[in-house]
Amino acid sequence: MKNKTVCLIGGGLAIGGQERALVLLANALAEKGVKVFIITLFKTSVEFDLHSSITVFLPDIDRRKINKFIYAIRIIPFIRGLIKQNKPDSIICFGDWFNAFAIMATRGLSSKMIITNRMGPNLFLGNFIETMNRIFYRFADELIVQTESAKEILSNKYNIKKITVIPNPIQLNTYERPILKKQIITVGRLSREKGHQVLLKAFAHLQDKEWTLHLVGDGKERESLEYLSKDLQIENRVFFHGKMQDFEHLLLGSQIFVLPSFYEGFPNSLLEAMRVGLCCVASDCIAGPSEIITNGINGLLFKPGNEVQLAELLNQLIEDKQLLNNLSKNAKLSLRRFEKNNIIQQFEKSLFVE
Repeated sequence: MKNKTVCLIGGGLAIGGQERALVLLANALAEKGVKVFIITLFKTSVEFDLHSSITVFLPDIDRRKINKFIYAIRIIPFIRGLIKQNKPDSIICFGDWFNAFAIMATRGLSSKMIITNRMGPNLFLGNFIETMNRIFYRFADELIVQTESAKEILSNKYNIKKITVIPNPIQLNTYERPILKKQIITVGRLSREKGHQVLLKAFAHLQDKEWTLHLVGDGKERESLEYLSKDLQIENRVFFHGKMQDFEHLLLGSQIFVLPSFYEGFPNSLLEAMRVGLCCVASDCIAGPSEIITNGINGLLFKPGNEVQLAELLNQLIEDKQLLNNLSKNAKLSLRRFEKNNIIQQFEKSLFVE
């Protein structure tokens, strides 16, 4: 692999789940001697630590000053020029919004073109993007998805040669847990599809009022969620931490993690919580949670949007310490199939095997 060159294309390098997955793969390949360069479609801050050998190319076009469709047209020659200049063996694009443009920019070039689905497979991206994807996905060499359900849905949606399931990786470490607090945590963008309003309403029905709820993340729903916590008279027990790069101390001090989403692509935050040994409760949404959690074995699942069921499960865990501890222990043990080295090897097979 030391003679190989790989290009990774993404929206940017600010904090986010897609960006974190891109950087993890980029760093892992660079550590193995692969020449890696990253093309971002938007000029953002670089908020991740990158291997010293990785080159990042940021566009100098200001997307705020031009129409988004004109911007998309102008970004195509930017990508194509860098691909022709650096001649990668393989290209992998991280982002459903960008896949079609990456394919357009590389048509006729010799690099292997891999695209990825990083969002909910049922998510409607708008008429323009959906039409572009239907036209251009067939020209990709491979589509990588994160779940079997995404593979089934997208294989029916797009005419594409090859679809491979590769979940996100996790780095398994041994953690020293501090004295655990009566603390529930959730991590994710504060937007409507993430279901935080369901979690707040369920939390309001906890019988033990000593428990606190911690929300890590920011977004357009923050103000309305803060108002909701006041209406529910739980504002003194709910903490909005905003976007945090390092929130491990909050995870380690918590006992329960909740993923209340209405849909997911692949819930990285759920894996992170299971990795440090939290007891996890997740909505049984499309896609991801049911392929990570076996209900009652290494976590609990509830119907998306069902705040009553979620409240019942949380009260059950708080009352039954043995159940909580068993689910916590099994959560961590169940993650070996997502171990970083195993997942990187699967990516390498897609990138380098004809």
